[in-house]
Amino acid sequence: MAGVKDNTQEERIRISLSCLAEFATTHGRPAESVLRPYKFNKRGEGFARSRYYRQAITAIRDYHSNQNDSKVLQIALSELRARVDKATDARERSKLCNNIKAIDAYHHIYRDRHFKVLPNHRVTYQLGRIDITAQPDLWVEENGIQILLKIGVSKKKTSYVDILLTVMRKAAIANKHRIRAKNIVYLDVSSGRERICNASLSHFNSTLNAKAKEIMNAWPKIKTAPPPTNANNRRTGDS
Repeated sequence: MAGVKDNTQEERIRISLSCLAEFATTHGRPAESVLRPYKFNKRGEGFARSRYYRQAITAIRDYHSNQNDSKVLQIALSELRARVDKATDARERSKLCNNIKAIDAYHHIYRDRHFKVLPNHRVTYQLGRIDITAQPDLWVEENGIQILLKIGVSKKKTSYVDILLTVMRKAAIANKHRIRAKNIVYLDVSSGRERICNASLSHFNSTLNAKAKEIMNAWPKIKTAPPPTNANNRRTGDS
């Protein structure tokens, strides 16, 4: 594997793709501050995200399983809007509204596409002794071509999303899945548009290698857990 060389026998470090993307694009904060919430997250890659967009992803899967029957989405949207009207917690209300936006954006962009939903895969990319785990929200196929979709409400920098998509592709390829760059897509719910990374697989190599070294150096120094957060209500757009 091309990347950071590390000849030590130290324990491997496992982080989520969102951790790497955030660390690589965050400036002006101590490394330990950025990494701490990820080091002490024991629930696995994309847990909060999969919970956050559970209603939208379930509705989208059902929509495709029923031959793109728009009534499936209409029913899901009606149920979500009813829950919004009853919600008293601001964070829960925001989460429900973002699920509505996700369904609307997805249907607007992909209503004429005929995707077959495939089993999802958690794939891993290695940088030195760092294992970076990545998992799309939807792993689909159209005319024999596999497509990976991420769904997010993101105000992140373009470089954040580009790193997210590039490393996901690297991870897919490392795990024997041949996916073209144009078929790894970020659906930005905040804009209702899809985003695709046009950079080559090697474009971020020097940045990723440098950030991997920083993570390996900082990781053992992180001793205390961050204050607890509510993963069900936390606004999160990426993994």
